[in-house]
Amino acid sequence: MDFRQLRYFISVAEHLNFTQAAQHHYITQTAISQQIIALETQLGVKLFNRTNRSVQLTPAGKTFLRESRIMVARADEAIKLTRHAASGLVGNLKIGFLGPNEKPFMPTLIRQFRRKYPNIVFSLHQSGIDDIHEALEHRFLDVAFTLPFHLDKIAGLTWEIIQSDPFCVIFYHDHPLTKKAKIKRADLSGEPFVVIEREVAPGAFDAMIQDCVKSGFTPNIVAQSRFLETVLLLIESDVGISILPRFFELYATPNLRFIELEGENETMKLVVAHHVDNDNPTIPLFLEELKTVLEQLQPNK
Repeated sequence: MDFRQLRYFISVAEHLNFTQAAQHHYITQTAISQQIIALETQLGVKLFNRTNRSVQLTPAGKTFLRESRIMVARADEAIKLTRHAASGLVGNLKIGFLGPNEKPFMPTLIRQFRRKYPNIVFSLHQSGIDDIHEALEHRFLDVAFTLPFHLDKIAGLTWEIIQSDPFCVIFYHDHPLTKKAKIKRADLSGEPFVVIEREVAPGAFDAMIQDCVKSGFTPNIVAQSRFLETVLLLIESDVGISILPRFFELYATPNLRFIELEGENETMKLVVAHHVDNDNPTIPLFLEELKTVLEQLQPNK
């Protein structure tokens, strides 16, 4: 017995006419009759009472019709789900992200992705850079938004820069340097610094120290915090200054000023990363939607 025979049987049962059922499947009446005979032989029961004038289901045929419809419907659904899974239309996707960095685009991305692919179950995992990189390395995440520090140490990983934001010096609004259009790092040599703790983002922390040393000074760090909100509060309290990407301005109060650092390399790059050999079919769908959203959010789009 195969599903082709079941479909032929259902057609004959619905039409109660072999000729019409055969026309429906674009085969000859002889062919469909042979398939029904073969099916009856396999089952060991008579499914139809046939005369020259009529075709009627037997009691066994009525029962088999009900069950056949269920089996065919389940088979069709299984085929559809399998094809959808292969194309990524159903499935699971685990996404890692930092938090503040993705705020400009993440809500739009998730909203549009869910509307387009409602049967894809995704989970969001917010964490620090080190935790995200460890999760990527051990394949606990399918896709992650992160900073590119040390990603080259994770075997088999590929990533793409999706956002490049200028570094800014953040001042309390009445600081004398806020009168400048742009700031050189060397201008900050005598300033007290308020920074995010190294264990939160060691790569970014070390890069900040190194960039200041290249400019001729070691930053005078007077306060540290794990939380961006606390760093901004300390700057607003005039405890010190900080260097952060401009997109953190979304979290700032009107009392703070963001002045861009001068220099072509004074930018923070956000990347989207995943393993090259991860065959989860939802990944390319997610990346394509990300590309669409980023294009939509560009100025003048």
